[in-house]
Amino acid sequence: MKLKNSNWEATFSNKQAQRCCGKSAFNFELIIDLTSDSMILVKKESKHALDNLRNLWIEKTLADVTFKFEEKVIKAHSLIVASGSPVFCAMFQNDFQEKLEKIVEIKDIQPNVFDHLLRYIYTGDADLDNVDVGGLLAASEKYGMDSLKEECALRLSQDLNVENAVRNLVLAHFHNFPTLHQSTLDFMSKNAKFICGRADWLELIKNYPDLSFVAMQMMVMGPAVDDGKYNNIWF
Repeated sequence: MKLKNSNWEATFSNKQAQRCCGKSAFNFELIIDLTSDSMILVKKESKHALDNLRNLWIEKTLADVTFKFEEKVIKAHSLIVASGSPVFCAMFQNDFQEKLEKIVEIKDIQPNVFDHLLRYIYTGDADLDNVDVGGLLAASEKYGMDSLKEECALRLSQDLNVENAVRNLVLAHFHNFPTLHQSTLDFMSKNAKFICGRADWLELIKNYPDLSFVAMQMMVMGPAVDDGKYNNIWF
């Protein structure tokens, strides 16, 4: 099978037909047209559905649940929110206070971070350029949103620097993300002399001695050493 002029083409010979069917057959070609009207229609229908969800998020039409913060409220639709998070799904299905009152108090997440969390459920767009990505990763972990969690961890891995490395290591440790954990350890190993002179490194030693010990091992051994001993250490 090969791609040719936006079509997938497959040619079957008489010999191939005999192997497949056990008898002779005519040669034939199978062509899948990727630019057909049906493909374009599917794309248009998908965009139409996404536009509707985006409009619901923006306009809040028929919103039936309120997420309450200390100085702000965010309106949303319980069915849509429940579809994107198993935690919200359980909350609005079972006899919790939130189901009866349709008011959910949020005390441990910043409004902007939570706004991005809900926006992702509606639109699939994390908009990671305008949010505390570490806070969003923690929030996505809390509400069981694995795909958003993966996007956040990938962005944190790409944006590692001396100032955020220790924080990212702690985030990866507590939110069980081995890929971010390992990439942060590798970065810290390459930049050990800068990391170890920082106040947050001393705080890491004080508050998380086991985690700082793993980091120190990587600093001593170097990021190129990979014998399986330290890559999956979790305390």
